[in-house]
Amino acid sequence: MLDLSTTDLIKMPNTRHTNYECKLHNTAAIDSKWQTNIHHVLKKRFLFLLHVLCVLALTHSSMHAQRVFTSFDELWAYTNENSTTIKSGAIKLDQAQRAKLAAIASIADLNGNATLQVTNNTKLPVSIFPAEAFGGTPGTYQEIQTGVPYVNNLNQYAEVKLVNLTGWQNFKLAKINTNITAVENTISQKNLYENIAATYYNIASLQQQLLLAKKNVAIADTLAQLVKNKYEEGFARFQETNTAQINLLNAQETVVQLEYVIQQQYIALKILCDIPDTDKIEIQQQLNPNTNGGQVNVLPNTINMRNNQLREMYALTFYQQQKRSLFPTLSAFASNSNQQFSNNFSLFDQQVRWINSNYIGLKANWFIPSANTISQISKSKYDFLLAKQNTTHAILQDDFESQQLQIELAKTNAQMYRYQQIMLLQKDNYRRDLENYQKGILPLDQLLTSYTTMVNGEYNYNASIASVMLAQQKIKINNLIQ
Repeated sequence: MLDLSTTDLIKMPNTRHTNYECKLHNTAAIDSKWQTNIHHVLKKRFLFLLHVLCVLALTHSSMHAQRVFTSFDELWAYTNENSTTIKSGAIKLDQAQRAKLAAIASIADLNGNATLQVTNNTKLPVSIFPAEAFGGTPGTYQEIQTGVPYVNNLNQYAEVKLVNLTGWQNFKLAKINTNITAVENTISQKNLYENIAATYYNIASLQQQLLLAKKNVAIADTLAQLVKNKYEEGFARFQETNTAQINLLNAQETVVQLEYVIQQQYIALKILCDIPDTDKIEIQQQLNPNTNGGQVNVLPNTINMRNNQLREMYALTFYQQQKRSLFPTLSAFASNSNQQFSNNFSLFDQQVRWINSNYIGLKANWFIPSANTISQISKSKYDFLLAKQNTTHAILQDDFESQQLQIELAKTNAQMYRYQQIMLLQKDNYRRDLENYQKGILPLDQLLTSYTTMVNGEYNYNASIASVMLAQQKIKINNLIQ
């Protein structure tokens, strides 16, 4: 019998407890390694997500571009590259040039055709002949099938006009139409840039007015506070505080309305320049009439005269074409035919020859004029006479438009100079009226009248500067686009 004392029991190693501690140690090591891996994976996923967000942000910012124009020339360069009006004009000109090439080919008006016909006579026709011709009974008839089961036909035909007065007139019309298209494209560009210039400088003027309006809100707020203080001191009536508050509200409303009008003008500018709606644009034009070079000499612009002269030539040529359509045309023609008769179905039977036939000739063709033709000739004659009068008017109009541009520039310059003097005097009056009001010498209504007059004077002077710059830009457009 084995006897173990308590001391021996204490000294014996606890193998179960030791194994449990090893398992705990191994489990902790595994947990630590797993947590490290998880942390590394989450970090990589976070960096990937951050990279995707950065790419999306850059893409979004590129889709919504910010375009800033500090001068009209910058906007001109953008429009010249992206305008659908200019691109459409190029397409129209290309179309007119191709029409001119087609008109050259229509003078000879070469035409022809080639046909191949394969016929299978599934049931040949029957003819009746006297029977005695075949040894039959006299006075009787015998049915005989005639023809060949298979017939092939190959035909070629060509015709060319030797004398075609109408074709020559068509070529002249196409040539003139090409020149008309080029001139009309130039006119469209000129009108486009004039409209863009008007909108551009209107935005510049409105933005300057907005700055003045915000400044005037601060002045109106100061006036309202001044009246309120005087009312609290017993030197003003309550109605005067209402009047000052109304004046402040009107100044604030002017700011709001100007902001809306500027937004509308930006939309109009985007439409004219074909700027995408997603792009944000900003005009940073400084209102300084000297930035456009001051006085600009007006060069003669004969673009309208050239357009009407070309239209007059077109009307005359069309009138001549209508008259010459009564003249005959002379054509040369040729035909070549080949036939093959066979009892077997074959497109090219080598055992059966082709039978050839051909002919050549001249053909004169003359159309008898109808009532409608005579009416068209008469109408084209009067269209030519009207076009001639339009040309005479266009010559005078071009000269007068050049004078108008010069007068407009002189008028706006004089107006700007006067408005500047008026504005300075009105500012001085307001300063003096404000001092008198603070001293109790001047009533509030006269002070507010002086304030309104000063504000209008600033707006007028600001608008006159924009008018001068617009007049200068119109002269530049007139001199460049001809």
